This record gives sequence, structure tokens and C-alpha cells, in this order.
Amino acid sequence: MLDSVNLAWKLAAAIHGWAPELLSTYHSERHSAGARALLHTQAQAALRRGQDPAAEALRQLFAELTADDQPLHRLAALIAGTDIRQPAPDAQAHALIGMFAPNLSLQGCERPTTVAKLMHRARPILLDLTGRRDLREAVRGWQDRVDIHTAPSDRRPADALLIRPDCHIVWCATRKEPTDSAVPALKSALRTWFGIPIARGS
Repeated sequence: MLDSVNLAWKLAAAIHGWAPELLSTYHSERHSAGARALLHTQAQAALRRGQDPAAEALRQLFAELTADDQPLHRLAALIAGTDIRQPAPDAQAHALIGMFAPNLSLQGCERPTTVAKLMHRARPILLDLTGRRDLREAVRGWQDRVDIHTAPSDRRPADALLIRPDCHIVWCATRKEPTDSAVPALKSALRTWFGIPIARGS
């Protein structure tokens, strides 16, 4: 399913002509995800296969580990495929870039909602978590392709997130990052993933 989601929005970008080169990223992104799925499938098979005391000890230890929340959440993300970090263009990129967007609870919309619900339209989103007008204005040239939502969250990982239709973060503003560095970086990410901006007034 995640293969389909990754490919679908890139096909749409090619069909509509605003970013046809995105199709070339499909293989590199989903090949690593396939390798990860194979890894956990093989691990599950190994856990079930053995019948000797060593295999029983391994299963018992694994069951103890999964009784704790942190390893349980990590395993759930592994099986769901949401632990994959897509390659970042910069080795020094923020740790959130390339990651699956967290499903934050958002309070500033017409009614309380979540990131997952905002993604139902399968469109890119600039999620402004702190009321950064400078960032919202920077996205206006892409308003035909990118939705803008302003909503505070109790557990805010950054000032703002730019999220692809497949829920991967491609840019984020660190807290209180100044306009003169945040806006150029945001526009660069917009051009990379969502093409050339529309002309003002068109």
C-alpha cells in the first residue's frame, strides 16, 4: 500500500507537469522499504521456526521485551513501514526530514483534528504549528498544490512541517528559526518536491 501511495502522487506530478522528475525517486525510496519489510519477515520466521530450548528462550525474551511500550511502538512502526527515513538532500539535515510525520493532535482548526485526518486529501501540507505568517506567505506560490494549515499542538516537534502526500516530512522549521534562513530553505524544498511556483495573480 505504501508503494502505491509513494508512486501515486509522483505520477500525478508528472501528469500535471509540475514535477515529472519525481518519478525517478520511486525506486530508491521504496527499494529500501522493501528490504526493511523482508528483514522483519525473516525475523518473524526465525522466531517461529525453532523448537529447541534456545529458540524457546529467544521467544520468551522477545515476549518480555514487547511488554514494554517503547519496543512495542518501535516494532509497530517497523511492521507498518512508518520507521523508514527517506534520503535527505543534506547530510546535516534536521532529524525529522525524511521521517514519517507524527500523528499530532491539532487544536487550532474548526474542530480538533490530527495530522492523519488532514492527509486524507492526499495533498502536500504546510503545517504551521506556531502562527508563522512568514512561512505561510512563502507557500502562496504553490497554493494550487500545497494546502496550508495553522494549528497548535501540545507536543510540537518544530515550528512548521512541510509534508508530502505520502506523509513524509521534507522540510521543517526549528523553533524560533529566523525568517532569513527559514524561508529560503522552505522555498528550496517546495521547488524540489512540488515544482515551479505559479505566477502571482494567475
